[in-house]
Amino acid sequence: MMDLSEEIISKLKQSNNLLRKQYSNSHSQKDLIRQNLRKSATLIRQMETISAGHLVNLLEGRKIGGADGSVNQTNGEPPHVLYFFQALAKTTDGKEQWASDLYVPLLEEQDESSGNRRSYLLAKLELEAATRLLEAEDIRVMLMDGALYHYRIDAPEEWEALRALALKNDTLLVGVSEEITTENLVQLPAFAPFAKNPYSYDRDLLFGVLNQNEMVYLEDIQHKAGLTSVWMRLGATPAITGFDMLEEQASHMAFVGDLLCTLTPKEGRGIPLWLDYIDKEIRITDQLVEGLVEQYLDPDVRKQFFTKMRQSRPY
Repeated sequence: MMDLSEEIISKLKQSNNLLRKQYSNSHSQKDLIRQNLRKSATLIRQMETISAGHLVNLLEGRKIGGADGSVNQTNGEPPHVLYFFQALAKTTDGKEQWASDLYVPLLEEQDESSGNRRSYLLAKLELEAATRLLEAEDIRVMLMDGALYHYRIDAPEEWEALRALALKNDTLLVGVSEEITTENLVQLPAFAPFAKNPYSYDRDLLFGVLNQNEMVYLEDIQHKAGLTSVWMRLGATPAITGFDMLEEQASHMAFVGDLLCTLTPKEGRGIPLWLDYIDKEIRITDQLVEGLVEQYLDPDVRKQFFTKMRQSRPY
């Protein structure tokens, strides 16, 4: 273990104590949050696991699909870096559509940040893969890794194409969010007292508040931009996750909740197993990036543009 100064250790301990004092909710506070939640919520519901036979009947012969994407890069700082993208949309019976791309900042006009470009390309590829799968297969439920709202922002044209096709095909489009970074609860009068901290994230306020397999929907703060969002607690973790869906399909909210409950391991981290499976299959590893660069870039190109001086350090 590396040697650390006593000053850093002291500050770390102080920060630990401050975080526990300032952000950790006591049992009494959690009870109060839950009471306020019951008063404010449009819906609080205990989700149910759907039996295999009943699920087959509910799907009426149609399929469940999922879509996810991955991005990785060479070592370096923009613009001396390469970004590799790929996306996969796949049904639970193995039908799949892939999409991939390469982003080379040195070959692009400097009209936007590389961060914006990366967000656009990844969202675009995921949406294109999902769209092609909907065109090729009869999908009843399409699970997207991440909130639908971010697709609407990052790749609006591709998002509108998928949205229109989902409505046309009567496919339930569902975005599953692992990280909840909103600060919406404190907008409600009942939760205003909890806005005293510098950050009042919904994930922190609801940590350990929902019962396992419970979902909550508050129309005043979870319905915007044509989307309806839901918080839920699946698996063994006390943290919340969430899903959003098209407002035109919100009447199927209970079914979607039960489906996600069915697809999520009881002792897991609260994410449907099928999305984790696709994530594992699609992931672009560091080893893959290194192998592609060594195989397809000339040594002089690698050395001039994509090798950092620190890689030549003798230690």
